[in-house]
Amino acid sequence: MFATVDWDALLTVIWSALLAGIIVPAAYGFVILGTTRALDLGRQGRAGEAAVYAVIGTLGAAAVVAAIVFGIVVLSAK
Repeated sequence: MFATVDWDALLTVIWSALLAGIIVPAAYGFVILGTTRALDLGRQGRAGEAAVYAVIGTLGAAAVVAAIVFGIVVLSAK
């Protein structure tokens, strides 16, 4: 029974689903959190905290863009 299971393909499906279903939406959540908090704190004159949240938003955006590029590369490789 175990010989008929392609474990490599199964693990590929699992990590791909994890990436697409949990990590990418969480990264997009960091984009929203970072930008809204950075704007609010910037308006209050708290530039240091605003910069930290801006970095969080930027890193989240970079993760989302990286996931999109990765998806395009995977689709074009087949």
